[in-house]
Amino acid sequence: MGRTTKRFGAAIAMTAAIGLATATTAAAHECYNASRSDKGNTQAGANSNAWFTLVVADAIGGDVADGVLTPEQGECVLAAYEASGAPSSFTIKTVAGKDGVVGGPNNADGHGIDHVFAAYGDVIGGAYAGCGAGGPG
Repeated sequence: MGRTTKRFGAAIAMTAAIGLATATTAAAHECYNASRSDKGNTQAGANSNAWFTLVVADAIGGDVADGVLTPEQGECVLAAYEASGAPSSFTIKTVAGKDGVVGGPNNADGHGIDHVFAAYGDVIGGAYAGCGAGGPG
C-alpha cells in the first residue's frame, strides 16, 4: 500500500499546486464516487483494478514514515482530520475514461463523481496547516 499511498499523495500535491480543485470535470487521479456506500466502496476497492481504497490514516502514517511529518504532527493531523467529520477513506478511480474524465461534472456536492480535493481539500490542508505541517507528501 505504501507505493499506492505515495502515488496518491503525489497526485494530491500536484493537484493542489496546479489548482485543479476548481476544475469542472473530475480527472481520474483523484475521482471518487461520493454517492457510493461504504460497502460499495469496499467491494470496488477490493474487486476492481480500476479503483483502490485509500485509508486516510494510512496515508498520514505514510507521511510520518517518509519523514514529511513528525509522529506528533501525524497524530495532530489525523485528529484534526477526523474531527472534521470527513470520510476516513476514499475509493478512488485509477483508470480514466474518455479524455481523462470519469463520469461527469465535478460538483463537490457529495453526489456522483467528485474530486477528493475539491470536496475535502480545505479540510486536508487545514489539518496539515493547523498542525504546523506543510501539506500531504
